[in-house]
Amino acid sequence: MARPKKSEHEKRDKRFNLRLTVAEIEHLRAQATASGLSPHEYARQRVLGYVVKPAKSHIEASVVSELNRIGVNVNQLARSVNRGRDFQEHWQVLRQQLQATLEKVLHCYDP
Repeated sequence: MARPKKSEHEKRDKRFNLRLTVAEIEHLRAQATASGLSPHEYARQRVLGYVVKPAKSHIEASVVSELNRIGVNVNQLARSVNRGRDFQEHWQVLRQQLQATLEKVLHCYDP
């Protein structure tokens, strides 16, 4: 089955040439990659005034599980502190776990 024919107003048959420096084209490519688009589509959307959002990063399920487990630990420690118990050493361990996990998350979003 062939593709349906585009109407005249949908055809992209006009060209607009633009000269860029090496640094500008590399910046354009980096931005396009971060948004999950081709450089041409990224430039077209930006020129036409569309807001181009960064592509969603795929965080591993194990990282999400770690964050969930840390959240459970924070909740348990907070409840214990509210009951008058002091768990200073546990908060330090939890801080280290959270810091390591957040570094993993940031690594997933690093372009």
